[in-house]
Amino acid sequence: MDKNKNLALYGIIGAVLYAIADLFLYVGVEIESGNLVSYCHVKEWRLMASMWISVFGSLGLLCGFISLYQLVKKSFGEKLKFIMILPFLACGGILYCHFVLGVYNPLTYQSGIKAGISENQIVQTLESASLYLNPLTMAIVLCGYITELIVFAGVLSGKFGLKKRFLLFMYLGYAIFYAFVILLVKLTGITGLRGGLESLFETTFFLPAFFAWKKEQ
Repeated sequence: MDKNKNLALYGIIGAVLYAIADLFLYVGVEIESGNLVSYCHVKEWRLMASMWISVFGSLGLLCGFISLYQLVKKSFGEKLKFIMILPFLACGGILYCHFVLGVYNPLTYQSGIKAGISENQIVQTLESASLYLNPLTMAIVLCGYITELIVFAGVLSGKFGLKKRFLLFMYLGYAIFYAFVILLVKLTGITGLRGGLESLFETTFFLPAFFAWKKEQ
């Protein structure tokens, strides 16, 4: 049980590390503008820092999903454990989004500018690539929501051994932190602080597993 609880804890830490890695990408960037070029002017050292932090974050996420898999297997039985294939796909998708869309695209843009390629050409290339990648991105988001549904099912059915109000406290805690960040943005005017909130939400994948395993000790 200790091993699975620790794996869930590593998953939580991994999600926090990803949120920090996102801040290296997005602080100072108008992420709400939808302008592709706005993501591409981040300094190279920030891209590299984000990349290395997310490497360790990725390891943490993988540990967390293993813990959740073990909990689903124990709670729902051998047959339903295969539903965890979809969350594992979400884990791979998170890596893809961060390393390709978050780090590789800006590096491609900056390398193109240094090579003398016009900004319009580079942007057109990146936009064309994003059109082909959009279906994959949507599939990743869907797999992520399925992970939340698994968490809901495990807690609400009582199979995870947690009270139903656990979900209320967990999501309310996230909502309060979200509101705090929005208020901080309003007060300071620092853009991009919301960039890490999506990754931070991934802690909700692993918090139920952590407390479920802890309760069994």
